[in-house]
Amino acid sequence: MDGVIVYGDVLFLINFSMDFLVLFCTAKILHIKHKPFLLILSSVLGGVYAVAALFIENSVISIICNTACAALMCFIAYPRLRGFAFLKCAALFFGLSLLSGGGITAAYVLLSKLGRGISVNSAAAPILSDIPLGTFCVLGLLSAAASYITGKIFNRQSAKKEVSVIIVGKRGQATLRCLSDSGSLLREPVSGSPVIITSLECVRCCVDDELYEALSCTDMSKAADGLRIIPSSSVGGGKLLCGFLPERVSVKGCDRRAVVAVVSDTDFGGFDGIIPASLCG
Repeated sequence: MDGVIVYGDVLFLINFSMDFLVLFCTAKILHIKHKPFLLILSSVLGGVYAVAALFIENSVISIICNTACAALMCFIAYPRLRGFAFLKCAALFFGLSLLSGGGITAAYVLLSKLGRGISVNSAAAPILSDIPLGTFCVLGLLSAAASYITGKIFNRQSAKKEVSVIIVGKRGQATLRCLSDSGSLLREPVSGSPVIITSLECVRCCVDDELYEALSCTDMSKAADGLRIIPSSSVGGGKLLCGFLPERVSVKGCDRRAVVAVVSDTDFGGFDGIIPASLCG
């Protein structure tokens, strides 16, 4: 690295920003419930490692350290993941990191062509810092406009799939904003009823203390009146979900027969839960 000047603070900020974005995208793609503080903490680790990695000259050691750092970052950002679910998350994070790195490199080359070049070892080398300030402002405005338009498009698509669901239990009722999903085919094995998936906090007011305690028990060792055990399968493997049979379920003003399953480690993308499209017709 003789003769090369690297600004550690700039390198840290760039990697911190990219790591946070990739961690956030990974959580959204896999619907992982996450906390912003843990994403920030993990991104700080990534930024620090990016600076420290400059001093690792052995390629094999560098690959091992990169992989270990990526795994540690995922462990910090998503501490509840275990087994195959964690491996899938780490693989996606690593893949998105590689893709984002390639995108940044391409953007660097394109932007650098707008600036001037200097001669380095008889070859032309672009300088990113030579890009005019006006060009950066225009590109920033175009990026903001593209982000705004994209957000509007996705918001409209989400609004079309948003469904109001009323769940009535022994204690009271809860009104949920659910996402209608045609791919949600989960059914309760005893009654054959479709399953609405939500968080326990969203339906806390519907269940009594005994059922709430049973639903909160992670090892399913407690029983309660109305408790249902629902087998499910996904790309992350099979698992059992705890749920209950509510006294009444109303979807868009129409009564439906459905079972409610609760999960604690899933992000519903701003919604309170997921409802099968078959209940929304």
